[in-house]
Amino acid sequence: MKRKYPHMFAPITIGGVTFKNRVWTAPAGAHLLYDKNPWPNDHAIAYYANKAKGGAATITVSAQNMDIFQDYDAAHAHENIFDPESHRFWNHLTDAIHFYGAKASLELLGFSYHGYNYRGEKVSYSVNGDPGTEILTRDAMEQIAGLYADAAENAVKCGFDLILIHGGHGRILSQILSPLYNTRTDEFGGSLENRAKFPIMVLDAIRARVGRKLLIEYRVSGSELIDGGFTTDDCVAFLKLIQDKIDIAHISAGSFFSDTEHIMHPNNFLLPGVNAYLAQAVKQSGEIHIPVLTLGGFQRPEDIEAALAEGKADIVSTARGTIADCDLVTKARTDREDEIIPCIKCFHCLDYRRASTFGCSVNPTVGRELRLKWLVPPVGEQKRVVVVGGGPAGMEAAITARQRGHEVILLERAAELGGKLTFSRQVPFKRDLCHFMDYLIHMVDKTGVDVRLNTEATPEGVEALEPDVVIAGVGATALIPNLPGVTGANVITAEEAYARARAGTLPEQKIAVLGGGDVGCETAVYLAEELGKQVELVEMTGVLAATSCTIPRVALTKHMEQSVKFHLNATCTAITEAGLTYRDEDGEHTVEAELVVLAAGMVSRREQVERFRTIAEEFFAVGDCVVANNVRTAVRSGYDSAIQL
Repeated sequence: MKRKYPHMFAPITIGGVTFKNRVWTAPAGAHLLYDKNPWPNDHAIAYYANKAKGGAATITVSAQNMDIFQDYDAAHAHENIFDPESHRFWNHLTDAIHFYGAKASLELLGFSYHGYNYRGEKVSYSVNGDPGTEILTRDAMEQIAGLYADAAENAVKCGFDLILIHGGHGRILSQILSPLYNTRTDEFGGSLENRAKFPIMVLDAIRARVGRKLLIEYRVSGSELIDGGFTTDDCVAFLKLIQDKIDIAHISAGSFFSDTEHIMHPNNFLLPGVNAYLAQAVKQSGEIHIPVLTLGGFQRPEDIEAALAEGKADIVSTARGTIADCDLVTKARTDREDEIIPCIKCFHCLDYRRASTFGCSVNPTVGRELRLKWLVPPVGEQKRVVVVGGGPAGMEAAITARQRGHEVILLERAAELGGKLTFSRQVPFKRDLCHFMDYLIHMVDKTGVDVRLNTEATPEGVEALEPDVVIAGVGATALIPNLPGVTGANVITAEEAYARARAGTLPEQKIAVLGGGDVGCETAVYLAEELGKQVELVEMTGVLAATSCTIPRVALTKHMEQSVKFHLNATCTAITEAGLTYRDEDGEHTVEAELVVLAAGMVSRREQVERFRTIAEEFFAVGDCVVANNVRTAVRSGYDSAIQL
């Protein structure tokens, strides 16, 4: 059979185990689906089973915390496979994964280690014996290696086909490998051979316990991306030492110690496959004879195919790509890649310490795989649905209603669909958001929604369409702060700034941005880095982009520091023809600017919503017109309204 993506769908056999294709799901903790018990419940099993159903060859469960002497890290690793009483639940999970022809892998994740010293006291161990810790001794290493062997043995009992040992990113197995971090002068310091003794001890203990009953995938940073740190040459040399003990070399990048988390988990400023060059270097070294895996922002089938076809890796793994759309692989295999939901790299799914629930901004079913089976009613008789507004909430509602067989008319007052997302077309670092907007527009067309652009919806006009259901997604407007001079000719909103830039009518060189939330910061960086403007931003709080998830926020603020002058804890007092004035603890100041851009928030169009409430038997308000928020709340509200029809 001729495949559009022949390398992506070529089977691969490793250690006697045949994988049906070359796409694996990377570890991405779904522990927020769990209850208090540290083993998978039905919600977690449904989540992982959906990934397997979606066509990936291997489903990686994240993550078994290897530091069992401390409380389970609720921020990342919740699972506990060591308790025999839990094994029936783990077997339910692996059975669900195997049902769809996928292989099951368990990530073993060690942030740090705790144990008992020779006096029987509980202590924290570190590679160098840092303050507040004791140095990791040979006895402690052997004890830890035994725990890894225990985990592997239990993984076999629970039906796992592989284990993924996380030996990268600055965690303790990679700390001891790092020539920058490891300053020991004993047998575990100095040469790479010495520094590799602890990881080798772990691998030898596993093989002694379980032999070749399961495959071992070893994650290592292809480079720590810091001067004096672990390099690609070190990576190749290390893999030469361990390749006969493992089955797959999993090449990632960076270290927490080199402040590169935004690269190891690529943000929206980076292109797909940004770390593939490291796996390519390992393969092209000619020294490594086991399969090499790459990852780092992959989702589009053409990017996965190219990485494999060009010999950069033997396997491609993706985490957020299969969260945004668990059916990614199946859609690519069945020539439906145009239906793959694009990840926008917002990190809502993986921002463990900020999120209270597990979910996805662009896929409203994630984290609710089991619950939606209870909530969603059967499709009834066909209804006529009128959607007012072509932003993300309105488009999602229209698509979902059409997929359930209803007649849908979408009214949009502008000349194009997209709503507040249209700015993303002109902002390179919002390319992922633009891909998502284009996906929604494409699906509106593909599902057969009757779209009427340049159409201002009125109650009379909507009523004339004789709808059974009205879904109002009329959006929000910019908040105009009550300030002297705010109505001046030199004052525009962020949305207007993008429109003027697109039209080429933004000649002003010195620009002040009022508001340092996500919109204000992104607008400021766009004006400074893409248009070459001299930009100053004023924010009344002490934090930039406060509502953004951690990794994209770090990336955005780095760009702010490089290209924008900003003032925090600064309260704007007035706007003048010369710019704006603000007050902080040091007194009154002036920002000289030819143009002031307002990014002080949004106000829901609630009054407009009420005009449509009583027209049809069923009514829903969705998106920013309910609460001005973000893509996630817009998409989810659109989906939740239409899926009930």
